Amino acid sequence: MTKFRADHYLIAEFEQLDIRKDGPTILETLKALPELKDLAMVTKKIEHKSWSEILGRIDIPAGSKAFWAMIKSDLTEREPYHLFIRFDMNGEGETIEEARASVRNWVEGDVTPKIKSQLPVKMIKVLQANEIYMPKIE
Repeated sequence: MTKFRADHYLIAEFEQLDIRKDGPTILETLKALPELKDLAMVTKKIEHKSWSEILGRIDIPAGSKAFWAMIKSDLTEREPYHLFIRFDMNGEGETIEEARASVRNWVEGDVTPKIKSQLPVKMIKVLQANEIYMPKIE
């Protein structure tokens, strides 16, 4: 099998979100996944806005890569989610499409159900880079 870059993103909107209470719940939920290692949460604040970030790594046979998540309370048109996760990882397959499909299957089959089991989810999506909102630069 060939290794390909197969990054994916997960975005979720919850019915309600309290970062102080739900942030640690999300962290513990993600720590339960054996592929995610060295996860830690940091809180950030700038210009009256605050959010939490979860940093770590993904340890998989196709290659260990970075893991990053952001948890925030406010929803905007540009960022219509409470949780944003970047899975910076490789996938194995005969083609890049197969490699991407294997990564998507892992995120949808292992990660998504764990999040849904811990918090009331209003919307959750697994996306490839070309499906993420990109603002127009003029």
